[in-house]
Amino acid sequence: MVEEKKSGARAAAFTALWRVEAMESYADIVRDELTKREHADARERALMAELTYGVLRWKLLLDYYLEQVADRRMKKVERKARIALRLGAYQLLMMDRIPDAAAVNESVALAPAQARGFANAVLRALAKGREGLKGPERIADPVERLSVAESHPRWLVEEWVERLGYEGAAALCRANNQRPGLTLRVNLARIGREALIRLLTKSGVEARAGKYSPLAVRIEAGAAPAELPGFADGLFAVQDEASQLAGLVLGPRPGELALDACAAPGTKSLMLMQLMEGRGRVIAVDVHEGRLKRMAAEAKRLGIRNVTRVVADASGPIEFPKRFQGALFDRVLVDAPCTGLGTVRRRPEIKWRRRPEDAAERAVLQKKIITNVASLVKPGGTLVYSTCTFTREENEEVAGPLVESGGFRLENPADGLPSLKDLVHDNVLRAWPHLTGTDGFTIFKLLKT
Repeated sequence: MVEEKKSGARAAAFTALWRVEAMESYADIVRDELTKREHADARERALMAELTYGVLRWKLLLDYYLEQVADRRMKKVERKARIALRLGAYQLLMMDRIPDAAAVNESVALAPAQARGFANAVLRALAKGREGLKGPERIADPVERLSVAESHPRWLVEEWVERLGYEGAAALCRANNQRPGLTLRVNLARIGREALIRLLTKSGVEARAGKYSPLAVRIEAGAAPAELPGFADGLFAVQDEASQLAGLVLGPRPGELALDACAAPGTKSLMLMQLMEGRGRVIAVDVHEGRLKRMAAEAKRLGIRNVTRVVADASGPIEFPKRFQGALFDRVLVDAPCTGLGTVRRRPEIKWRRRPEDAAERAVLQKKIITNVASLVKPGGTLVYSTCTFTREENEEVAGPLVESGGFRLENPADGLPSLKDLVHDNVLRAWPHLTGTDGFTIFKLLKT
């Protein structure tokens, strides 16, 4: 656990939680912005991250305990006061090196002035009575019990119990609450995987080869990528191992023409060109111009060329550069915008932000994208459709119609990739976080007939 230090870490965590909840910002973006602005040192950054992500992961369980010592439900408490209470509760109940006085006093100070008396009374009662708190194991309803104990929305737990069974859903929830390590994608044009592991190990960074991707290097402890040896020299990119599988399944070859239809910020586009050994062309299309621009600096760092950026909405007509107008593609990747429920361990705010109806709403756009770009695949070409979620609406119900139309054939994603065979069932690749230790991904490989 992170040791307590008097600093602006708690105030920064409070600001981050406020922006995540009130402005629907993403925690990682806010964290990076705040730490740069405050010029925080390593210990302050660590404490801020611990508090921010800890509260986001466990807020339902924290509310369950807070309500045992408060005179009202947490949803009835003003938002900023509620955030301050959760920060205090997390320090009191889940961090063993924080003095009670610091946890209480500094959290109370973050609450609005009119709510400080209430916050002080609740947190002092929590500190005094924590040994007598009733745990969620006393909840009779098993779904509600799992929802509270592992701090996930009930509707999501219900879906996963139906899909995976109770024990499977419990394992997935537990995996989502683990702190994710860092995964790198080795740049083989500059260094081999074993050589990169030796370089990291020599610098005191515990690193090991990934299990599924031959390009993956896993670092279990938290680390800032830019501070790792080899970052400035472009020896690696940051990419979760499950995310790497989409490019591997697509399997672009040197000299081919490939399309990444939902490309920003370009991580997969650059991976495709890496697999093509710098020969051929990748067209990276995305509707978000700002996010697409980030690819240029990353491509320069990695020494990757022949990637052309195109700002366009892949759900409609795409205006390609003149030399590529009318061209058909050997390989097309659709890593579709989705509910992102496979990335909860990395972005815990997602589980609180999503609604039961979101999957069906996202699927409308996904179907438009895949239908549009399917016409750009040459006969005999490959289209890979992937999402970082598990819902049937965003997966089977989007990719399935292409197969049913007779225009595409569903292929085995593990063909030529034996490390993936255990992840494939009914010709669909699924990476479940509790089984793979990666983000969650669903991948379809479609051959145009």
